[in-house]
Amino acid sequence: MDNTTEHQSQNLNIKTNSKSILVIGGAGYVGSTTAKELAKNGYTPVIIDRDIKSKPWTNKFGPAFGINLPQEIDLLDEVVKRYNIDSCIHFAAYTEVGESVKDPSKYYLNNVVMTLRLLDKLISLGIKKIVFSSSAAVYGIPKDGLALDSETNLNPINPYGQTKLIVEKILQDYWKAYGLRSVSLRYFNAAGADKDLETGEWREKESHIIPLAIKAAKQNYKFSLFGTDYDTKDGTCVRDYVHVTDLAQGHIKALQLIANEDVCERFNLGAGIPTSNMEIIKYVERYAGPIDLVKAERRPGDPATLVADISSATEKLNWQPTNSSVDNIVKTAVQWYNKMHQKEIN
Repeated sequence: MDNTTEHQSQNLNIKTNSKSILVIGGAGYVGSTTAKELAKNGYTPVIIDRDIKSKPWTNKFGPAFGINLPQEIDLLDEVVKRYNIDSCIHFAAYTEVGESVKDPSKYYLNNVVMTLRLLDKLISLGIKKIVFSSSAAVYGIPKDGLALDSETNLNPINPYGQTKLIVEKILQDYWKAYGLRSVSLRYFNAAGADKDLETGEWREKESHIIPLAIKAAKQNYKFSLFGTDYDTKDGTCVRDYVHVTDLAQGHIKALQLIANEDVCERFNLGAGIPTSNMEIIKYVERYAGPIDLVKAERRPGDPATLVADISSATEKLNWQPTNSSVDNIVKTAVQWYNKMHQKEIN
């Protein structure tokens, strides 16, 4: 495998009978945290990512291969054989809503076409179980701001959300035709950092409110708060924030479900706690210092409220978010920022 690089944790004892899971996009934010949870729960995460060199935490939890999908997809053959893999978690996708509107081709090619190539490759290798990273973006603007995980209220308002919904529908067809078991997990606002500060948000181009607000507080930047005239308790958008560790544990539950049942399911993963943007700002100020706030116009397409109904995940996955208080989310995010910017702070 000349085109790959492999890093294996010295503390990880990989055995031929271990439960090896192919983790596509495993160097990313949710992917790397899930890899850690997999290792803690007796699995061997086998990480596939096109960008592992810039993320030093990638090699802590299992073998990691720098493979560019779909161009190098045939390199998966040897990896699957070497680690006797029978399940996959698929995180890899472009995720910027605004960019998806400006350049939908990029999103359909990567998020849909690449995923199709991956699914066909998995089936050809005898892998018939997959957990898919979907998104609350499949709902668009749900009535009353509450997202119920049924098939009657799906109306994405941007190409990013469309790509996630298309893949969900493809998985349904592949289950019926090829017996590919799947669980699609519709994330709400993933946030926070691993309590050991081994994984957290780290992007070249950040667009999420919590890391941006922390940066504004720490570096004395002006922070633009988009929309302060919504019909909400304080005029700012209301969202549902779920701690990344809770998300990762949801993937373990999903793996257990498809290991034992022949299903094609979809679940919301959120905290079910409505939190306004202004409340987020106040929590960030508590842990990171004052923010120079600038009120800005609404962004097109932003719903006033978007909160998850997590009753299905609670009932069918036996999953409960236990780390997702807003206080804990923001506190761990600030701790992660401090770690990653330690030289600047000192």
